Formats: sequence, structure tokens, C-alpha cells
Amino acid sequence: MIRAVVFFLVSALFTESKTAFYDNPVAHFTVADSVNIEINAIYDSLGVLSNYNAHIITPVCEEDKCYAIEVDFYWDQIGRFHHYDTVPGKGLTKLDHDPFTESDFIKLKNILNNSNSILASYTKEELVRNTRSSDVDGVSGATIKEIQESVINGAVYSCFTLWHIANGLAVDSLQKVTKKLFSRELIKNLVIQDDQEINYFLINSFSERDFTDYLPEILQTILQGKGYYAKNAVEKIPSEILSNILGQGFFATNFTRLDYFAQVAFLKKISTKSINEDLKTTLRNNVDNRNSYKNDLIKVLLDDVND
Repeated sequence: MIRAVVFFLVSALFTESKTAFYDNPVAHFTVADSVNIEINAIYDSLGVLSNYNAHIITPVCEEDKCYAIEVDFYWDQIGRFHHYDTVPGKGLTKLDHDPFTESDFIKLKNILNNSNSILASYTKEELVRNTRSSDVDGVSGATIKEIQESVINGAVYSCFTLWHIANGLAVDSLQKVTKKLFSRELIKNLVIQDDQEINYFLINSFSERDFTDYLPEILQTILQGKGYYAKNAVEKIPSEILSNILGQGFFATNFTRLDYFAQVAFLKKISTKSINEDLKTTLRNNVDNRNSYKNDLIKVLLDDVND
């Protein structure tokens, strides 16, 4: 009962009450056992991409035993697996049709949400070793030690199959769909989430035209970014876009809020041909007595402007 309530709350938060409609399948691929997976895009009432969903029905065979898995999968707007939900009357089971326990459901959630799982490094045939010992997982195979923490005892192949559906081909397929759906409304929706992985997805996906169209949103991510994100974002933005009125205005106002590496990245890319007075003033005010690469870059820029 607790599990059902948790799934309901998570699903409600993820799809939101404003979600209005599904599109026709936007991506499909075939996984092991020739199972065809179709993924739908879910849009909100304004027609903006909300997330992705697929109804998964796949057989899982272990030795001479086969059973079916039926679940609903959800991915976020950039193709990251988000959560799964069971289908009423189609509970998940292990070998010998033993039903999943509460701890099994929790562990499966953690397995599927780990995009860096060790399961990515193995084939299905490598998951078990032949044995007749007492710790057998199934009929004639024991789970190899390396993956025991990454699977559920009695449901090794189920975990493997579901993980590869959640984190395999679906990710690239859905990211390609999202790129085709870029719009100001979607970009704003993504940026407001203040998610570092989303921010990197954007700057690594944008064309020069995209950087022009969505520059205000990207500049916002620079202020909220962590680590080396600001530096990397500045390096991705074409020089001529950094040098436009909006770009110069942003850096004239926010230069001191950026870390040293982002400041240097900006100084190396800005064009001296079009530096406006506000940016000149900011740069002059940021020259200090230290012998730093940043100071050298500022002096060179200001000297070039004055020539």
C-alpha cells in the first residue's frame, strides 16, 4: 500500500496536473528477444514537452522458465529515466512466480535510476556462472559476484532487461526528439529547473542559431551553474554572440559574479572591435595589482580598444 501511494505521488509530481495529452509514438527501438518499444511524448496544456512514457511488455527467460514483465516507464525531457509504475493486476515477480517484496520494488527503483550501473558492461550471457552450489540464483546458475549488488536475487535477467530499456537506446533517441522540439517555452521550462545536467545538454546540443535565439536563457544558466559549467558554457557560445549588445550587457553587469575561469574564458573570446563603454568600465575596474592571466587579458583588450 505504501509503495502504491509513493508511486502515485511521484507520478503526480512528474506529469503534473497541467499535462494534457500524449502524442503518437515519437521513438521506437527493438531490445533483446525482439521486443519493440514505442515511446510517447507527453505535452502540457500549452503544447510544451513535459516528459516521455512507454508501456513495456517484455518476456524474460531464465533457463527453461519464462515470465512476462509489464510496467510503465517514464523519462524526463532530456531522456533520463525518471521512474516506473506497475500495472494494476500485473505485479512483478521473480523466479517460480514469487512476487516482489517491498524491498525488491525499492531496489529496482534504485537500479533503474543508476545510469552508470555496472550492468552496462555485461551481456545477458555473462550474468550467471554454471554451478550446483547452494547459493544458486535460479536452476543452474549463480549470479556473478560483480553484479550481485546491482540486481535482485531471483530477478537477475529482469533487472538487466529493464535497466537496458531504461538507460540504453532510449536515451539517445529521446534526446534527438527533444532537440527537434526546442522552442522558447521548452527552453525556459528546462532552464528554470536549475539542473546542471540539463544545462550541459543544452549547450552541447545548441547550434549557432539556437545560441542566438536562446541567449537570455543560456546566460541565466551561467549564473546558476556550478563547478566549471560557467567556463564551459562561455567557451561554447560563439564569439560574435558574446560580443552582441545582450552578451556584453550581461558580462558588464555580472563579470564579478563569475569565477576566475569563466572570466578568463570570456576575455579570451570577446572581440575587441565592438566592446562598448559599459564593458570597458567593468574591465578597467577589474584590473588589480596581481600578476594574473586575467589581468594580462584585460590589459591587452583595453590596449587594443584604445589603439
